Amino acid sequence: MEILRGEKDIAMYSMELKEKMDEIGKEMIKEACGLVDEIVRNEKKRKARYEVVRKDKRSIKTIFGDVEYIRTYYKNKEEGGYVYLADEILGIEKYQRIDKAVKAAIVEKVVEISYEKAAKEVLGEEKMTRQSVMNILRRIEAAQLDRIEHNKKGVAGSKKVVKELYIEADEDHISLQNGEGKIAKLAYINEGYKEEKGIVKRKELKGVHYFSSIKERPEDFWSKVSEYIEEHYETEKIEKIYLLGDGAAWIKEGLEWIVGAEFVLDRFHLMREVIKISGGDKNIFAGIVEALRDKDREKFEGLVAKAMEKAGEDKRALKRINESRRYIANHWDNIVLELDNRIIKGCSAEGHVSHVLADRMSSRPRGWSEQGAEVMVKLLSLKYNGVNLKEAYLKEICGKEEKEEKILKEIVRKNVKKIRKQIEETRNNVPILARGKVDLTFRVLKGLSTGDFLNAVVF
Repeated sequence: MEILRGEKDIAMYSMELKEKMDEIGKEMIKEACGLVDEIVRNEKKRKARYEVVRKDKRSIKTIFGDVEYIRTYYKNKEEGGYVYLADEILGIEKYQRIDKAVKAAIVEKVVEISYEKAAKEVLGEEKMTRQSVMNILRRIEAAQLDRIEHNKKGVAGSKKVVKELYIEADEDHISLQNGEGKIAKLAYINEGYKEEKGIVKRKELKGVHYFSSIKERPEDFWSKVSEYIEEHYETEKIEKIYLLGDGAAWIKEGLEWIVGAEFVLDRFHLMREVIKISGGDKNIFAGIVEALRDKDREKFEGLVAKAMEKAGEDKRALKRINESRRYIANHWDNIVLELDNRIIKGCSAEGHVSHVLADRMSSRPRGWSEQGAEVMVKLLSLKYNGVNLKEAYLKEICGKEEKEEKILKEIVRKNVKKIRKQIEETRNNVPILARGKVDLTFRVLKGLSTGDFLNAVVF
């Protein structure tokens, strides 16, 4: 009505509605926490083993905002320890101040934007410091992220069959908080370009899968790549495996781990050196490319000499030419421009490093801790491998451990029906739900207030 009267617009209405929905969310979480605490407190088996000490308030930051609830503190009559049984059931850890759903949403955001922006996107005007976001990431272990990747093994009998497999590798340079620089290794497996009727329509790779790390030794890094190939491909049917890169020692280490792999100097770095030698002379450039294609070392050296003659007394130009000549000469046996009368697929690692790592890790001045950088590059790999980071965080990084206390399992099992009944009564007391008119608001609120919602959030 206020919109129709011109007193507000849809933007103002949306903001007010968001605030109201957040209030409903906070109230429902508070109700759920109170309900669980009440059920535990009234349970006979609890009374036999645990005695009530006191009731305490607790505040926790949720995706709806800060929620304050009351839970009961108990003493174990047999062992003498103290515990908040409701928190055990709710999956709220000791000293936890931020709900895991908030942490999961932030983890999903920080791979794209800064810590501050991620917190603001998730929580709106609710305050959360950069340090708090940093602490969320620091509590993630690189090994946990590796397990997520490992759990995505190929299903038995569904391994891919390909004739050629490409492994492309490059690196990004990361600045640490202590002023040191670190190399972030990136490698990705692919099956070549997508084709339609034999014609490449777009420069889009098939079957891309990323690996990245800062702290791992080259042998550990390539061991994971090798393991992935074994688990996802019929290796005995692969005719050729090409390892493409700029010739760095850590990249060539891959040849020791990828059985049958052949190193090929990637065309991006190769052509960059050819351009440096030619110095803008199109004839020298074309001649060097032809010499490389024909593996004509003598012709290549002649064109280099011609370029140096043209440079004259320019010491900087002569130095540049010599360095590029040495680079190409050192990798001469690894230069492949043509294979079986076709152009070999060029390495696109430089672009992938920029897209996958550099945009977040090094494109703007920032200082990382080594641990934080390691976690971030692995999160980026998981993201580009199609992993739902929010879901992975909740289920595999901070998934609730199995309750050891049999009494807690029994309380939950025995009271599910009672909980559903009380939730139904609470829902029917919400005016917009009680009126029974099925509109958008009704459907949204009913969806939020179902027993399934309770199961998802509480149990």
